Amino acid sequence: MKRLTATICLTLAVLLVGGCQTTTYTYPSGAPTYPSGAPKIDSGFGSFIGIDGGKRGNAHQGIDITGNDGQEILAVADGTVLEATVEKCWGPTIAVDHGNGIDGNKIIALYGHVGEMLVAEGDKVKRGQLIARLGNNQDNFSCIWGVRHLHFQIGRKYRDKFHKGTYWGHTYFLKDGEKGINPHLYWADGPNKVTCFESSKKYKPGTISYPVPCG
Repeated sequence: MKRLTATICLTLAVLLVGGCQTTTYTYPSGAPTYPSGAPKIDSGFGSFIGIDGGKRGNAHQGIDITGNDGQEILAVADGTVLEATVEKCWGPTIAVDHGNGIDGNKIIALYGHVGEMLVAEGDKVKRGQLIARLGNNQDNFSCIWGVRHLHFQIGRKYRDKFHKGTYWGHTYFLKDGEKGINPHLYWADGPNKVTCFESSKKYKPGTISYPVPCG
């Protein structure tokens, strides 16, 4: 019912020029639950409210988590780094191929707006591995909107280095960047159940854990 309501709302929004954008559409599959110590998501998937508190023109295609300078960013699953580059709007961003999700579909994850990147193209990463840190560059790139945060986004189709063209932002990295995949569908503990990484825990392949540490 929630998904149907959201779909109807979006359809009406198009027909009525934004008539539904003031309603809550942050989590199309339901609001997430958090384990103790997990930092909260500050701008959720599908939200029309940006990380700076302003109104977005389009639904958010990922999740935003604010953090301090030096905040650790963790790989959400095993994978291979496709690129680690500084994009003109997004700033330092890491794209990782995490293989197929539990539904059999590809998971290409973007770890955007970071500061220090600790991995490079071709590197193999493990779930929970430290791959980046947030920095003090929130005023240097317009897509960070003056608020230090991680933008985590999932897509299916990576845009390789030979076909970047004039694309920018998430479409610089993903052919389907404007059709983000809801991360809440892939948490290891189940849909909408944010899952903190624990080194002693075994995780089902095709699932993801939180891209920041819990404590």
